[in-house]
Amino acid sequence: MLGSTTVEFGRSIEFSAVLHNRGDEPARVAIDYTVYHRKANGGQTGKTFKLATRTLERDEKLEVGREHSFRAIATRRYHPGMHAISVQVNGVESARAEFELLTESPAPKPERQ
Repeated sequence: MLGSTTVEFGRSIEFSAVLHNRGDEPARVAIDYTVYHRKANGGQTGKTFKLATRTLERDEKLEVGREHSFRAIATRRYHPGMHAISVQVNGVESARAEFELLTESPAPKPERQ
């Protein structure tokens, strides 16, 4: 679940997911998320990040979430347009949730006195 379907350059997007162990035994889970960044040619490329490693007891639910920043950094160039996020549990990817990265809002003009 995404907190918003749009995010501006320099801002962050929030997302969360609920995991539920429906098995009969405790389950050890490695939870990651992948951000699919838009490339200059319009395609997408994924970058995976660690979220958590936990043991879920039988019938236990766990909500995980994160805020992912789109601030300018030296190692990545962001392109406006459609991006996506997915959560992975033990390497199995969920459906992608899409959002649009918007160009940076112009700074407000100072008021004249």
